[in-house]
Amino acid sequence: MAEDVFKEVDDELKAERMRQLARRYAGAGLGLIVAVLAGAGAWAWHVSNQKTAALDATGTYLAALRQTDHLPSAPASGTIPFSETAQTGLASLQKLAADSPNGIATLARLQAGGVLAAHGDTKGALAAWDAVQADSHADPLLRELASLIWCQKQLDNGDPATLRSRLSLLTGKDKAWHGLATESLAILDVRENHLEEARKKFAALAAEQDVPSGVRSRAQAMTQALDPSAG
Repeated sequence: MAEDVFKEVDDELKAERMRQLARRYAGAGLGLIVAVLAGAGAWAWHVSNQKTAALDATGTYLAALRQTDHLPSAPASGTIPFSETAQTGLASLQKLAADSPNGIATLARLQAGGVLAAHGDTKGALAAWDAVQADSHADPLLRELASLIWCQKQLDNGDPATLRSRLSLLTGKDKAWHGLATESLAILDVRENHLEEARKKFAALAAEQDVPSGVRSRAQAMTQALDPSAG
C-alpha cells in the first residue's frame, strides 16, 4: 500500500513537471508569433504601396511598432506596467484598427492584442484577436494566425474542447500554422495528462522537415521528456 501511494505521488510530480515544461514551450511558441507580427510592417508596406492613404497608415503603424516593441521586463506579478510611450503606441494601433485600410487595420488589431496581453489585459487581447479571426475581409493567413494566438494564450486555462476545435482547423500539411497548431494540441494533451497522445504528436513534429526549426527542436525535447523509458 505504501509503495502504491509513493508511486502515485511520483507519477503526479512527473505529470506536473511535464505540464510546467509544456507551458514554458508554449511561451516560446507565442514569442515566435510576436516576432512574426513585429516583422509584418514590410509586408504591409508592400501590399499598400499604391495608395497614399495606405502609405500614411503604414508609416503610423511602423511608428507604433517602435513605441510598443521594446517592453521592459515583467515584474514578479507577470504584468508589465504601461509606459507613456507604450500607451501612445497602443492608442495609435487601436486608431489604425478602427479607421485605416483593411490590411493595416488587421495588422494593427493583431499587434494591439499583443500589447494588451503583455500588459495584463488578457480579455482585451483575446477580443482583439477574435475580431481579426471573425473578419471575413481580413487576409485568411492573418485570420488563422489570430485564431492560433487566441488559442495559445489560453492553453493553460481555457476550455480544452473549444481550443481543440479551433486548433484542429489550423492543422494539416497545407496549413501555414500547422506546426504551431499541432504543438499547441500536444500541449493540451499534456495539460490533460494524455501523455502518450502528446508524445506521439511531438514525435511526429520532430520528424517533420517542413515545420519551423524552433517547433521541431521543442518537439524533440518534449518527445525525450515524455519517453516513459527515460524516467
